[in-house]
Amino acid sequence: MTVELIRPDIHSDINELETSFDIFKYLRKAAERYGLKYFSVLAMPGDMSGGFKSHSIINNWPPELITAYDRLDLINISPVMKALRRATTPIVWHVDDVLTHRISQELADLNGSFREKGFLRGANFPVHDSRSLRGSVGFAGSRDALQCSELLELSMIAIHVFDRLSNITFSNEREVSPLTDRELECLKWTSAGKTSSEISTILSLSEHTINHYLISATKKLDAVNRTQAVAKSIRKGWI
Repeated sequence: MTVELIRPDIHSDINELETSFDIFKYLRKAAERYGLKYFSVLAMPGDMSGGFKSHSIINNWPPELITAYDRLDLINISPVMKALRRATTPIVWHVDDVLTHRISQELADLNGSFREKGFLRGANFPVHDSRSLRGSVGFAGSRDALQCSELLELSMIAIHVFDRLSNITFSNEREVSPLTDRELECLKWTSAGKTSSEISTILSLSEHTINHYLISATKKLDAVNRTQAVAKSIRKGWI
């Protein structure tokens, strides 16, 4: 697969991004440029309890796959995640090496679900920021294996994106969100394109309760609707 080379001033391009939502859009375009569909940015501290959802900074994974991933505690048993904790170079993977009966039958059963969504192969890049926080920037899709030159380019993107995202997050740390955890969770799922009905299924709450949280969050943020509430929360780095 032939891909146009990244711009030589990639650092300047990424450094101009002002919010986590800007980075989300940048990563989406970068993934598309390389024929990939998904991306994720994870924080990887020493304690990895809590699952993918807890450690995800930005991602565009389907919610149902995140739920399945966390149900099986893949963040702690995946060979990719294990390798990332000690690696300094990219981890290239194929879904058959990760979701396999050699680890457990449950993981093998999940293989088909990931394949259906286009998670066939990808690469994760170990990164760290100026405060020594370890992380991972990953890309996945159903295209042919990435070439060495593409891995090098994506590695550069990963390094600069994680550093910029860390700076944005750090600058927002002093501004405490007025929203509850549930309100933030509902806004996060809304930002992923989920309806109140879908969020109620994901969180095992009634649709009425989900609407209550979203209305409350919208009022607290002085937003005209839930879409604006999502946009404000993303700009603040709260979701």
